[in-house]
This record gives sequence, structure tokens and C-alpha cells, in this order.
Amino acid sequence: MNNKQEESKMNKREFLFLYDAKDCIPNGDPFTGEQRYDEDTQTALVSDVRLKRYIRDFLDDNKDDIDFLNQEIDKVFYSDKGGKKTTGSRAVELSEKQNNVATNLQELKNKCIDVRLFGTVVAGKGNEQYNTQATGAVQFKMFNRTINKVFLPTTQNTTIMVSSDGNTQGSMSTYSYLPYGLFSCVGYFNPTTGEENGVTDEDLKKMKIALWNEINTKNTRSKPNTQQSRLLIEIEYNDDYYKIPDIEYSIKIDNEKKFKYRAFDEIKEDLDFNKLEQFLNSSEKLIKSLNIYIDSFSFEKDFLNLDEDLKKKTKYFIIQGKNIKEL
Repeated sequence: MNNKQEESKMNKREFLFLYDAKDCIPNGDPFTGEQRYDEDTQTALVSDVRLKRYIRDFLDDNKDDIDFLNQEIDKVFYSDKGGKKTTGSRAVELSEKQNNVATNLQELKNKCIDVRLFGTVVAGKGNEQYNTQATGAVQFKMFNRTINKVFLPTTQNTTIMVSSDGNTQGSMSTYSYLPYGLFSCVGYFNPTTGEENGVTDEDLKKMKIALWNEINTKNTRSKPNTQQSRLLIEIEYNDDYYKIPDIEYSIKIDNEKKFKYRAFDEIKEDLDFNKLEQFLNSSEKLIKSLNIYIDSFSFEKDFLNLDEDLKKKTKYFIIQGKNIKEL
């Protein structure tokens, strides 16, 4: 690799993302609709698929905003717009099938931001469709947990079913929900895969804006605008083979009030960042930059106790709409 390539190559990054959810179902099981839950640890779970869906939905909903997205290169492959499609038909819709498999895949990478970030598997049938796949440069942990222990109370709801002859019949349904949970989510950017997929810093910037905003504004029956992005820590390493182990468990709760939290202000008082600070400070020589995005209603600039050498590499930001502002 020549010097020019080394300068342009992006570095490995690790993301630690905290958001909370209140009186909702942050991530329902696809078969039962019930909130994902680990009975052994008494924690609620949110999957990587759910987090990626937040990002895709925000990008898809803003596809016509030319000041935010480039309509030529920022299409969403796994789009819910325009009806459900197979991956094969969606691929053909975006780019005609070529004889060269590598060309087919490169076309999708060039046009779709979610293919560059998260990869794809295309399974098509017939001469007009093609099969291909790519690994994503950004991966989130398969299941991300609440920092606090939670329980899932049950409640009832009335539903009306219409029969074939026009008669209606009421019935009761029972479901559980999460009263309050603070999720700790972790993700990684692989620079080698990023280079293969053509990921840019601008792609990662849009990903962060999309995740932060979609969490805050999601407004469905299961998530009725009761989630809030609180903290996003982006660690850029200068060593592609280094990672901080178990960073998602580094923020702990002192003297946890088990099952009692109902608001962020209540749990914030008990949050312990000592382990996270130790991890970051001890890794200073392997960290190129540390970017910290905060909800300014939840945290203040310089709230982490970092050593002087690491402070020089650290910047604080807030995400306002589709813009990122340094504090």
C-alpha cells in the first residue's frame, strides 16, 4: 500500500450508544410481538436488526432532502417505500443485471448507502435477476441490553375483528411492555471492509444522524415517541487490531434500585462511569480521536473524567436536526 492509500484509509471505530425507552415495546419478537427479554439477567434486549432499521427508515424518509442525501449514491436498498419487493427484484430496479458478478455488486454499493454500511444478500431468480452478497462495514452487537434490570408488566387491549359476512366481534388481547430501560448498544466499523464497500466519513456521519434522530422521533403504537438518544461515544483507533473489551458493560449502576426507575433523571443519579473512564484512559496511546455526542439535557460537556493526553483528542458534539455542532 502506498503512502497516498494509507492517508486515505479510514481507521477502525467503535461506537457506544445509550438510549432509553419508557412505556413501550422497543424491540418486539417477530413471532409473538412481545418485548425481547433475558429472564436470567432480567434485562430487555434490542437487536442489531432493529438498530439498522432505525437508520434505514430515517434515511428512506429523507430521501428527497437533497441538502442531506445525494440521490445518486444514498438510496436505501432495503426500502419499505413502494411496496414489499424481493431482494432480487429490488436489485434489478436499482441497476440492470450485468454479466459480471463483481460489477453487479459494485453498482449496488455505489448507489445504496445501506449496502455500503451494512452489506446485503441478494437472491434472485431468472435471467433478469442476479445473486450476490456483501459483508457490512458497520456491525452492531446482535443483542444489546438494558443497563438496569427490568420487568415487563402485562396489560390488556380490546380488538375488533370483522368476519366475512360483515359482523364484528370484540376480543381481548394481552401483551407486555417495558416501563423504563436504558439500553447500552455497541457497534464497530471495520476499515478493511469499509474500503472494499467504498464507505466514507460522510456515510458514517449520516448514519449517526439517522440513528440519533429516528430513536427520538419514532412514533408508532409500540414506540409512541417515548424513546430518547442520550449518549453516543465514537472511538477512532490508530490500531486496526485493538478494541476495548466489553465496553458496553463499562457503564454501571451504583446501588441499583431494582425495577424502580421510571425516568432518566432517576437512573442518571446512579450511573457509574468509572470503568469506562479507566478503559478509555488506559487505551489513550491506541486512540486517534474520541468524539462524544450528547443530549445536552442529559449530559454536559467534559462530563467524563479523562486524562490530559486523551482530553486533547476528545471533542464533544450535539446533533441538531440533520446537523452536527461541536460544543
